[in-house]
Amino acid sequence: MRLTFLITMCDLSLAELKNYPPSETRILMIESQRKWQALPFHRKKLVLGISAMRHFKLELERAGYEVDYRHEADFASGLWAHWRQYNPQRILAFQPREWGMQQILSKLAQDLPLALLPNPFYILPREEFIRWADSQKDLRMETFYRWMRRRENILIKNGQPVGGKWNFDKDNRKPPPDRAYPEPPFVEPDDITRTVIGIIEGQPGLWGSATDFRLPVTRSAALKWMEHFFRWRFADFGPYEDAMRQGDFILTHSLLSAFLNLGLLHPSELIERAIAAADEYAVPLNSLEGFIRQILGWREYIHGMYWYKMPEYRQVNYFQHQRGLPRWYWDPEECELACLRDSIEMVKQHGFAHHIHRLMVLSNFANLIGIHPLRLSEWFWAGFVDAYEWVELPNVLGMATYADGGLLASKPYISSGSYIHKMSNYCASCRFDVNQKYGENACPFNYLYWAFLEKQRDKLIHNPRMAVMYRMLDRKTAEERASIRRESERFIASLPEEDPRYHFEYDAG
Repeated sequence: MRLTFLITMCDLSLAELKNYPPSETRILMIESQRKWQALPFHRKKLVLGISAMRHFKLELERAGYEVDYRHEADFASGLWAHWRQYNPQRILAFQPREWGMQQILSKLAQDLPLALLPNPFYILPREEFIRWADSQKDLRMETFYRWMRRRENILIKNGQPVGGKWNFDKDNRKPPPDRAYPEPPFVEPDDITRTVIGIIEGQPGLWGSATDFRLPVTRSAALKWMEHFFRWRFADFGPYEDAMRQGDFILTHSLLSAFLNLGLLHPSELIERAIAAADEYAVPLNSLEGFIRQILGWREYIHGMYWYKMPEYRQVNYFQHQRGLPRWYWDPEECELACLRDSIEMVKQHGFAHHIHRLMVLSNFANLIGIHPLRLSEWFWAGFVDAYEWVELPNVLGMATYADGGLLASKPYISSGSYIHKMSNYCASCRFDVNQKYGENACPFNYLYWAFLEKQRDKLIHNPRMAVMYRMLDRKTAEERASIRRESERFIASLPEEDPRYHFEYDAG
């Protein structure tokens, strides 16, 4: 009798089934309507996930597997229907990536012969991360990253980091380059993808459009995308990692996270190929190290911290923000801030914007105006093609908004307009003046920043990394402080209300 192996949307790798031959294994795949309708997801995000699943079904069948591919109301219904039809002695699945699915499968395991296997799509098993975290006083990513570098012997020579430094972040802060890069290898939709696009375009309550969808949905296409990045953008990835350029949603970044988080690519192969490509294309060390830090350091760390702190982590709200998302986050056309409008438009059009747009524009603005961190987290989850709760929740609540009070980040990532002006070309075309501090034409980031520091003084004044900024705030006159408060209150009161078309009632099913 065959065992059943349950494959979820993020487990799309044939290599991980090598111990389960087709003669002994039946594959179960479930498209859950409840899952797709849980949030107002971006249509491109859904097309990517569903089309990748349907293509993987064909790959499994070509490899000799029998696949039971079900369209069900929810995962539980699909699993029960499969069990009633086939009555497998065992049902196996990899550990789910997200807490909600873990709870669903744990509950089903009480009545079905269901067992979970260690998730192979990360370099460090989550149980080992928890042991590491329990042994540490300092849970910062940098500590973890150095430990992982040594553990995996990556960019290490004689026990020390190659190049004499653990990271080269200070070399990676150049403003946007004045050069163009070749277009990534977009993929014209085949019959499967066109069918999925038609289904998703007809679904109400979703965001964006998928009519121009051209992302890879197979491993072979994802590998071509990876090679294109290493050939054309990798060398500039480091220096311009924090740069933003109007209308350019990738710049020197890769978008490989979308395919990595689906299981089409594996983190170990990305690291191995990056090291080889650095030699092949004469890539500088700051670009190579910066890329590896994102995968071996940040991605593994975020995954571990998610499982270390869930489910309580969903409730953190250090600054006690309560505001809902302004309508701009769904329809940015009326937003007059050039950086915010363009960053949201990138997400609306592509389902993607790179990490500085996410951190220093989208999250920075939301934090300064008092958006509830979970509302922002759900927006990222819904809108980005590479976002799943395990990765976006700690990134948004820990890194981007400091909602956990400093567990992940040593200070809030907030700024005035000066940072955006330095790292982008937005301010030249903005209706607001980044050099003005107050008044109708002043950049709102300027007075919102100082007003935030004033309001959150009790929670931030003793943070050593904020000391300089509070000294600057304290040197402002009473009149200047009054202007800051007045301008901030006026601007926040003028923001559009939440869009009632989009709701947040997430259900993991």
